[in-house]
Amino acid sequence: MRAHDERFSRGRAARTARRRAERARVERELRDVRFVEVPETSASAFARTAAGLANAFAIGAGATWLLLLITAIVGDEALGDLSRELEFEEFFRATVLPLFGLAAALALAIPLLGALDATTSLRLLERHVAAHPDQVPSAGQRARLAILPARHVRRAVLAVAVIAMAVGGFCLCFALFDDEGRTPVVWTIVGVSAAVIVAWLVVRSILLGVEEGQEARRAELEVGWNRTVVAADFAEEHRREASPVEDPPALLRERFFRVIDRALLVAGCALFAVAAIWFVSVWLRQPCRQCDERYFDEPVERFIDGLSLWGGVAIACALAITIGLAVVRIVMMRRVELAAVRWVADGRPRRAPDEVTDALLLDPRAGRWASLAIVAAIMPIALFAIAGFAGSDLRAGRPGIALAVAVAVVVAAPTLATLVGMADLRGAVRERNLLRAALSPGDPDQSSLAGRRLAEQRRRAKRDRRAQRRTPPAG
Repeated sequence: MRAHDERFSRGRAARTARRRAERARVERELRDVRFVEVPETSASAFARTAAGLANAFAIGAGATWLLLLITAIVGDEALGDLSRELEFEEFFRATVLPLFGLAAALALAIPLLGALDATTSLRLLERHVAAHPDQVPSAGQRARLAILPARHVRRAVLAVAVIAMAVGGFCLCFALFDDEGRTPVVWTIVGVSAAVIVAWLVVRSILLGVEEGQEARRAELEVGWNRTVVAADFAEEHRREASPVEDPPALLRERFFRVIDRALLVAGCALFAVAAIWFVSVWLRQPCRQCDERYFDEPVERFIDGLSLWGGVAIACALAITIGLAVVRIVMMRRVELAAVRWVADGRPRRAPDEVTDALLLDPRAGRWASLAIVAAIMPIALFAIAGFAGSDLRAGRPGIALAVAVAVVVAAPTLATLVGMADLRGAVRERNLLRAALSPGDPDQSSLAGRRLAEQRRRAKRDRRAQRRTPPAG
């Protein structure tokens, strides 16, 4: 009997030791598993920045040309003598043709830069997984593989095919219905366009095969992530619950941006409103594109001219206020980023509210917004200035100094924006990894953040309804 008890005790002790050893092994593994921001290489940082800048430039170029159009209409309606003296209408007309060329170039450049971004991101994450299998890239970096490089290239090839169809179709109609259009040059353009369309069909089939290979590479990465995401999320939650609660600095609270965000919203609404009011003057003058311009008796004519002039002035003022508020917002964003780094510089674990950590990890960065603003607001103005000065025959002669300044800006603006964007991208990785190490925030993404905000709004609405039911009626 005693021997049986001893064997039972030894067996129980062995099982206890094995369980402890297994628990210690799991704890060691969970201690090493975590979510990280993968450090960018020079190639991936450049590709990521260039892709974002191309999209920002496309938006900025469209908005800038619309502003030029508004200025031309205001000058023609209310400041005719000054507009004719400055020859602004000739300047504006000279920008129309380059606008179409710019649109075609961007339709090709944006998907190609997207392909470069996806290619470098795929290589970056493959190398990181091979070197650090226990570190899971953040949801934002994993989402960079949502569209594969070959699909981006397919979009670029499709843009070339669409342009070829448009140009070739126009030349073909010109050659078929106009005797003067039946020239060797026109038929050559039609033939080249047809060859481009056939080449698009061939290249498209090749790219589909390339995309299948890239899909297999992405699937291999996702299989490895699926095995570690759950473990990393559990480990982050365990570390977060074990960390002491600590209130973040006031700068990191969401209400820090509340006033400036409301001011930006008001300025944006005001800009939209004055633009709509200004458009009334355009509609009164010419209700549709094919309609003839209309003129009225003196009181109404004076009203239209004043509405066009002061509407344009109001648009300029509202735009200047919006830009100024946006600059202030960017400066405040950088202050918040520096305050967050100082807060976690000691590396001590702590727990912060979810809205604070989500904002620090997911909100746009000040450097990125600054780089986008450079190419969206400054570069299009200089580019259209070059097109206007070079394409118009001004009586005063082509302003060589202004043209040289515009060329310098076109060269310097994308260079500066790229350097700022790349530096911010690398700085974001370093700063956010410090935040992740101290806060253990898990793996938030924009969808989870939107869901959490929606749930919070519903809870607030439910509390408000309960409070209203509990409040006795007056009288």
